Amino acid sequence: MKIEKYKYLGNGRYKVFIDKNDYIIFEDIILKYKILGKDNITKEELSKYLKENTFYEGYYKATSYINIKLRTKKEIEQYLSKNDFDSKVITKIIDKLTKDGYLNENIYTEAYINDQINLKIIGPLKIENDLIKLGIDKNIINKHLNCYTKEMQYEKIRKVIDKEIRLNKNKSSEMLKNKILMGLINKGFYRNDIILILDEFEIDDKDIYEKEYQKLYNKLSKKYSGQVLEYKIKEKLYQKGFRK
Repeated sequence: MKIEKYKYLGNGRYKVFIDKNDYIIFEDIILKYKILGKDNITKEELSKYLKENTFYEGYYKATSYINIKLRTKKEIEQYLSKNDFDSKVITKIIDKLTKDGYLNENIYTEAYINDQINLKIIGPLKIENDLIKLGIDKNIINKHLNCYTKEMQYEKIRKVIDKEIRLNKNKSSEMLKNKILMGLINKGFYRNDIILILDEFEIDDKDIYEKEYQKLYNKLSKKYSGQVLEYKIKEKLYQKGFRK
């Protein structure tokens, strides 16, 4: 098979014209097999080059993906799989990416945790679960999650509680505490820590209670009176979280 000419395409790729056909071959293969110095190659050689070319295609596709932001091994596996690379090639690509320093799950985990702590109000449980979903080993997670101290977590919990109290002036103390508790649990904080910090806050719902009582009285007194009216009002207040 006659090699007719070469054309450099940039980004480490050559277009090689062979017997009136053209093939995109990566520079790594061109240099490795000294193809530029050859006038002819066999069908077997071409088949070998093209097979190895698939590996480099996946490798450079993965490095471009990583250059956007750090990735985990699992993310790269999923990305290459979606791009129709077979599992054996993906395994070889992962090995080379790891060897070349593109994939380092300790560095990834440390950076991820620091970003979550600095940029979000998020608890350790959610950080851990999210990293597990990304394929990070639990031992690696635990090693780096130690930087998220209890004091840092408590500070974030206090900020949320303070904000919720300011924004919810129409809820009973019990209903508001339950709302805050569930919200912070969903953000990945520990239940016991939330309850501990909640106990620092005194939520006075006396004015809210009186307003709700009067509102219900005005509404229900049109239909009920006496003890029945009082019972109906207390029932509605209980449903709203008032326990007085």
